[in-house]
Amino acid sequence: MKQRIKIALLASCVSLVVFSSCTKTLDSMATMNNNENSPTSVIPSSLLTQAIYAGPLTDQGGFGDGQIGVFNGHAAGNHATGLSYNQYQLSNNDLQYLFNDAYVSSLMNLKQIIVNAKSNEKAYVGIAQILQAYELGYVTSLYGDIPWSEALDVVKFPHPHYDAQASIYTAIQGLLTTGISNLAAGAGSTVKGDILYGGDLAKWKATALMLSARYYNHLSKKDPAGSATNALAAVAAAKDAGFKSSAADLKMAYDGSTYLLNPWQATYINGMYVANKPFLDILLTTKDPRLRAFYTSWTGTVPSKNAYGLGKLQDGDVGTGAYMSIGDSTYYGARNSPVLFATYFELLFIEAEANMRAGNAAAAATAHNAAVAAHLNQVISFAADKALIPGYLAIYGAETASTITMEKIMTEKYKAMFAQEVETWMDVRRHGYAYPAGMQSIPVASNASATKVPVSSTFMQRLLYPQDELDKNKANVPKATLFDKLPITQ
Repeated sequence: MKQRIKIALLASCVSLVVFSSCTKTLDSMATMNNNENSPTSVIPSSLLTQAIYAGPLTDQGGFGDGQIGVFNGHAAGNHATGLSYNQYQLSNNDLQYLFNDAYVSSLMNLKQIIVNAKSNEKAYVGIAQILQAYELGYVTSLYGDIPWSEALDVVKFPHPHYDAQASIYTAIQGLLTTGISNLAAGAGSTVKGDILYGGDLAKWKATALMLSARYYNHLSKKDPAGSATNALAAVAAAKDAGFKSSAADLKMAYDGSTYLLNPWQATYINGMYVANKPFLDILLTTKDPRLRAFYTSWTGTVPSKNAYGLGKLQDGDVGTGAYMSIGDSTYYGARNSPVLFATYFELLFIEAEANMRAGNAAAAATAHNAAVAAHLNQVISFAADKALIPGYLAIYGAETASTITMEKIMTEKYKAMFAQEVETWMDVRRHGYAYPAGMQSIPVASNASATKVPVSSTFMQRLLYPQDELDKNKANVPKATLFDKLPITQ
């Protein structure tokens, strides 16, 4: 790995909230180029803020998740890089910032909080460990085996080995458990720099348990019964700890100002990524009241009623018209829209899926119905759309023990997890691209051609390891292609 230097990456100058301008940001960070392994001083609040912004927590909802939406069928590329991703044309340079941001800035800053914390700073340690678990879960969901046990000591391990994905999931659960213990040890202390929960340790504990449920659920392919049992236990614990509504959601709030602008603005409003036609057609066919929460009509940067209901197919053809896309009028794409990382409705969908695997159809149906209702009520704002909620729930959110199926659960979760694209892609791959049924298909080279030629014989399964790693740590980088399944999805 390259040397770990705490210089803020792109996100620092456009998003960092603790400074009033990019100039002040850079001035304040000028002293951060010290040896990572021998810091002269550590200010936990500053490192915590920077760690939150520098890694996948910033990339999610921005270019990272926006681009990855192509691989799970939520989005379609409309021009430029978007068309390449439609075609599964990725190099080792593509999206490597997701990997680099996590290690260079976020995980390293979190490590410095952990190893240098004073005895009265246990709460910071707990939060840092929970965020490390989130970061590892995000990165392993994209790459599989990743560095961890040797990853953050560049003096001792300049060429860290890659830990098996199974070990990463063990490490994630260990960090969450230890993080909760440190939160308890730091109870009553004041935490600054927490731009997610404002230092509310009870919410961090509940979120740690919610994440535990998520990452146990990731193991559904390898251990269907065991992962279900563990996920359900974590779900129950999360609810007991307070994860009982959308008020508990782990999310980034934005106020729409220059330095607090929702990152989907940059990803979608330029028209590079638009609504994928099969997904949009599902929303239209089922009269889904979330359509305007997801998409608005755009022609470039100009609203256009003529684009209503138009989606693009995933192919190598440049878009020839206006399409629906995330935009200013939507729950997800307004300048001050939040970016969601871990939510109550996701917790309920995990509960439904795990119960289905455990053979408890009645409990699965109850959780499923609650999940659908929770998401609809959270993201719908237009009065006309709110009026449609009861009718939708009567059809898609009123399952019973005799009607609920895994397909119904995962189809509704697929809709609800819109804009959380890495997690959606994990769901899609865990279930072998089976859900939503009839929607997932391998892109073709051109839909304008009389002969529709698929771009590959199998679905894309992962990202390629970063070129930086191949240049500097090649001996340890596993060999992998875009079509090799992650260990946990095999």
